[in-house]
Amino acid sequence: MPEGKGHRLRSSGSTVVPVRRQRLWDIIMDEARLSAAIPGAETLHRVEGEDDRTYAADVSIGVGPIKGTWRVTARFAEEIEPSHIVLFGGANGPLGKSFGEGWIDFEPVEGGTRVSYSYAILISGMVAKVGGRLIDGAADRLIDKFYERLAKAIRAERRAAATAAD
Repeated sequence: MPEGKGHRLRSSGSTVVPVRRQRLWDIIMDEARLSAAIPGAETLHRVEGEDDRTYAADVSIGVGPIKGTWRVTARFAEEIEPSHIVLFGGANGPLGKSFGEGWIDFEPVEGGTRVSYSYAILISGMVAKVGGRLIDGAADRLIDKFYERLAKAIRAERRAAATAAD
């Protein structure tokens, strides 16, 4: 767990994405597809001068009365293709900042890939003081929305490929 003062947030969950594990890995590693799946992402780009797996994004997020655009950075630190990723990152915005780490596992299952995740985040600033309780559930909802958007994009790609084949 990240050290420091603020609101501590820890959670885990899983979902099934309707695509083979290697294909899901390739989609997540594709900058344009990753950007399209992130709720509220206005920009996403690799950070120059860093390793090739550090990203920065501007993301607009609203949780109850707390709304703003946050500069998010994330580094894919440990990758075991196509089964595991460890992320380190954080966000800075007008109402505070956060940093933390996450662990993601990809397991082949019938109907696609089970994605299991867990994370630990420390949030500080006004957002932690005012919206700490609101944030607890919102983080899981944002992760769920990410995977919903990813699955929707995959289905759209499949329909487009089927239409082009006709």
